Amino acid sequence: MCGSDTEIIIESRAEDDEALKRPTLFVCQERTISEYRLQGCQHLGRPAEGTLPDIPVYGKFVSRDHGVFDTQGEDVVYTALQTTNGIKYRGKLLEPWSRIHLKDGDELIIPSGNEEEDGQSAILVYATSPSRIRMWRDLEEASRDKLTGLCGREGFMIWWSQNYRKKDYEEAILFIMDVDDVKQINDKWGHNAGDSTLRLVSDQLTRMVRYENQVCRWGGDEFVGVIPGTPEKAEVRLRALSHRIKETSIKSGIPVTVSIGYVDKHALKSAKDMGAMLELADQALYKVKASGKGGIAAYAAE
Repeated sequence: MCGSDTEIIIESRAEDDEALKRPTLFVCQERTISEYRLQGCQHLGRPAEGTLPDIPVYGKFVSRDHGVFDTQGEDVVYTALQTTNGIKYRGKLLEPWSRIHLKDGDELIIPSGNEEEDGQSAILVYATSPSRIRMWRDLEEASRDKLTGLCGREGFMIWWSQNYRKKDYEEAILFIMDVDDVKQINDKWGHNAGDSTLRLVSDQLTRMVRYENQVCRWGGDEFVGVIPGTPEKAEVRLRALSHRIKETSIKSGIPVTVSIGYVDKHALKSAKDMGAMLELADQALYKVKASGKGGIAAYAAE
């Protein structure tokens, strides 16, 4: 129907009066909250191979083209499309092609359609008043790592428990990435430089993935993520990521390398066991560290 360049806000933003008056949509799934600025014509739907909706909502209960937001000035209209599970407004499912003029505080709910997945239902909150936008931004910030803006450890684990069996992740790897020599960076250039390094790495990570919850800051100088696809294809992407981090950091004046260990999800009987997968990926990371850092290794059973 239409398309636009959607802006997703992940990093901290200045709360100027103008920004707090713009129509904003908060997408809530479990403990993860994403913020989107509404402007023009934007499609809501599930990301799929080769397509990324303007406003992505992940889950097999979400259709690839679930609905459309049309923003004209301060007037925002949502149009429901023909979908499997539909979308609820004020407790009732909307009929296909229904048009709703949204008001501050309105909620749209995409039901999971499965009793076992009720917790996955997505809640979309429309906000225009400064007080409501501030409230949801505070909740959003609480769900993310303060320094990098990435998903936190708990949110990442919840996301994986919901998605590991889905078609998009039939083939996938889990990786641990360690930023090399952060202590030396802090000692030589100061802690602000160390923080900037971690933000640079997180920025490159978000550029690599389709869906922001695919990566997280695990803690300290460690990042964890999932890449869909075969191990061979995933390693190509990881090497490209490592190269971009190194080249970008050189331009910033502080050279940075990363060490990466990864494991095929099929290395375990159940890919749901995130802790066990991380142990195997960590073994691969240890091999990289032991051989001089700055490399990539896959877990291989002895």
